[in-house]
Amino acid sequence: MQIFQWFDQRKKELFKKKPQNVALVLSGGATRGAAHIGVLQVLEREGITPTIVAGNSAGSIVGAAYAAGVPADEMSEIFHRLDWGMLARPARWGAGGLFTSRPMEVFIEQKIGQITFEELPRKLAVVACDIVTGERVVLNEGSVARAVRASSAVPGLFKPVEIGDRLLVDGGVVENFPVSLALEMGADYIIGVNVTITDHYGARPSNFIQTLIAANSIRGRMILPEREKINCLIEPDLRAFSAWDFEHSREMEIAGRIAAEKALPQLCSDLGL
Repeated sequence: MQIFQWFDQRKKELFKKKPQNVALVLSGGATRGAAHIGVLQVLEREGITPTIVAGNSAGSIVGAAYAAGVPADEMSEIFHRLDWGMLARPARWGAGGLFTSRPMEVFIEQKIGQITFEELPRKLAVVACDIVTGERVVLNEGSVARAVRASSAVPGLFKPVEIGDRLLVDGGVVENFPVSLALEMGADYIIGVNVTITDHYGARPSNFIQTLIAANSIRGRMILPEREKINCLIEPDLRAFSAWDFEHSREMEIAGRIAAEKALPQLCSDLGL
């Protein structure tokens, strides 16, 4: 009897329908986005190559680089050289934010080129919020660098970004972990990487800027998607690290690799690898 059960199980495994449209969903999380890179390093090593990418804020930055074909190790070297002075400069009074993130847009263009969504080798979409209407805005056409800048414009900290007739801020206001967006893009299997801390936040904010970033992280925690929509959820342990400095980016990247390694048996089984 047992041998028949074994053959029945093997038949199910052999004829199980493999996912055709694998999506990578990357949450916001400011500098904790370094952990996304650690996850990508493991996926690349194992030959797991999602063709759909959805991201918000820090996830939109890493997602854009991935969709453009930048290797994870190269992303790592770029990220570890970053500081806020390379991504922002003080804005004029009354601009809607303390800083303008125009340097971020320029920096992204330098790394992936002045590329449009239509020119990317992988399908990408990022989330922003219209600060006038409060609507979720999906950005999937035109300049990638400008869209990423809009998706990363933390309200109050960065000046809103104008795209068309929209005035846009960080997508974390409405959808910090854009799993529903990946489903809208046609995904039938979702690898979700969440770098939003769900219990405590590590270092205590010591100034106004850190408080703004922490508040944005809390908002993102409140609107996490239903877990059953995510086929493989990867959540690096980042509780010891802040979301507002780059000092521990290498340790956060390692945390991403550790979490991805733990998810590998499920991924290999689900994807038939």
